[in-house]
Amino acid sequence: MDVELYSGSIISIPYGHHKIDARFYHIVADRQHLVDKPVIVRLHGTLGNLLDETEHYVPTVLARSDYSSLTMNTLLSNLGLFFGFGVFDDTMDQIGRVCKFLRHLGFKKIVLSGHGIGGCMAVRYAAGVSEDPEIVGVIAVSTPYSVSETTRRRWEKFGSEPSYDEVYERAKRIFKPAQGKEPAKDEIILVEKAQGRTRLPRDSEVYTLKTWWPLAGPEAEGTDTYKHIGNIKVPILLVHGLQDEFIGPEGSGALQQIAKDTGNGDVTQIFMDTGHKMQDKQGELGDIMVKWLDERFAK
Repeated sequence: MDVELYSGSIISIPYGHHKIDARFYHIVADRQHLVDKPVIVRLHGTLGNLLDETEHYVPTVLARSDYSSLTMNTLLSNLGLFFGFGVFDDTMDQIGRVCKFLRHLGFKKIVLSGHGIGGCMAVRYAAGVSEDPEIVGVIAVSTPYSVSETTRRRWEKFGSEPSYDEVYERAKRIFKPAQGKEPAKDEIILVEKAQGRTRLPRDSEVYTLKTWWPLAGPEAEGTDTYKHIGNIKVPILLVHGLQDEFIGPEGSGALQQIAKDTGNGDVTQIFMDTGHKMQDKQGELGDIMVKWLDERFAK
């Protein structure tokens, strides 16, 4: 194992009666660095990221170019979706807590970067704090136009069991019970053939009904990226894989157009010859991010 490649400090940030686990790369105490260089807050989607080997490549490339980065686990990480507390909308407060922590360290510029559903988080949070002068950029990698549309299309493609509509009807008993009926209790749902045509674990997904509804349900507005990206006025970098097996490139192009049409004059779109997880292209992705950052923030 290349120890240097896997460097970084695991930290825990207090959050109410709980904590937020994160990995901090390239911690610098130099005052000028904290003022001039943005720190990149990296967000991933479900199941977390600190043990994912792809997590180590981009932060290493950033560190070599003198950029600090903090990769955080959100409520959607680990067992959040399985146990019912991984609610997408609640991650916004967690991101705000991490940004407050970085400000306390002295950072004056923060770039939010997300992959997949993490990209939805980055866009959603930045759109909600559009007047915050310290949020200076957004990087969205493999980010869906709409998670609900992407999920429905994928489940229908592979013939998921249960189907998208069946899960929706079960979730409605909690969020929209019939007149005179008590809301149903939450329950864990296993969706087979959600990411492929087999019943193997790699092609399955697990949620509770309460975590599925705000993440992938048809009324989940938080993960409708197209509804929020137009409210972002800071520079945006959109990166998408041409071979993305879950999300077509046309959705990413549509996000770019929405951002431009609503007045953002700095929206960059880059397509890479790879899949959704940027397989074997993590170093190249890091180089793309560094070039984009340098063009805007390097002195």
